[in-house]
Amino acid sequence: MSKISVIIPAYNAQDTIERALLSVIRQEGAFDFQIIVIDDGSSDSTAEKVTKFAQEHNINIDLIRQANTGVATARNNGIRRSCGQYIAFLDADDEWRNEKTQKQMTFLTNSDYFVVGGGYQNRFISADDRGDHIHVTYQMQLMKQYFQPSTVIMRKEVFNVIDGFAEGRRYSEDALFFYYVTHQFKSAVLRDNIISYADDKHPYASGAGLGAKLWKMETGELSNYTELMDKKLITVPKYFFLVAFSLLKFFRRLFISRIYKLRMKNGDRNEK
Repeated sequence: MSKISVIIPAYNAQDTIERALLSVIRQEGAFDFQIIVIDDGSSDSTAEKVTKFAQEHNINIDLIRQANTGVATARNNGIRRSCGQYIAFLDADDEWRNEKTQKQMTFLTNSDYFVVGGGYQNRFISADDRGDHIHVTYQMQLMKQYFQPSTVIMRKEVFNVIDGFAEGRRYSEDALFFYYVTHQFKSAVLRDNIISYADDKHPYASGAGLGAKLWKMETGELSNYTELMDKKLITVPKYFFLVAFSLLKFFRRLFISRIYKLRMKNGDRNEK
């Protein structure tokens, strides 16, 4: 039976952590899960909710408590504690669909891929039949972020080569990690939706969560390109192209965010 270490960083997640944990123990198929929750300095009852959940469901949950140092450090601490042959990530405000693990493990064990993600909010659903997955190359990943961490399962051997997430980084640290991963390892995403993403909030127009802090995310992404150029993983012309392209996407997101919020405000007024 495959042992899968599930890394769940949590910060003030008392309202969502139980749903996230339930989504793990309700997975279809026979899998041995090592559940690791990293409480990143929460000021609410996140840790207590995790402990109570473990007792009520008679399962072991490895609870790590740390000072608030960010999701990158939390994930790395979870990876260091892991003992599974596979590593899966789950954010505390997301939920896995019941069939997620079975679909992804079937894919991994019957292929030479090291990393597999998947869809959410119909991100990769195609009207025509283009197969059940997308092979994601490094160059493709530079142009578009294919991997939402909660969708990902990977072979633990990846971390023999990749050090993990950039310690102390709070924005776009996951993008940098997956640049390194796709540069070194064969990676894919399944087209099917396999998670429920934070109550299906808008990925960057919602007023909640890190996604709303668009400029900090953008500066994080620009620093990613600088690091890749310094390590000669992209050329200087490619660097300038990616910076320009990223800034165009940033202004598009900013525009969409403002339109979304305006519509939400008008909707609230109409209800009143």
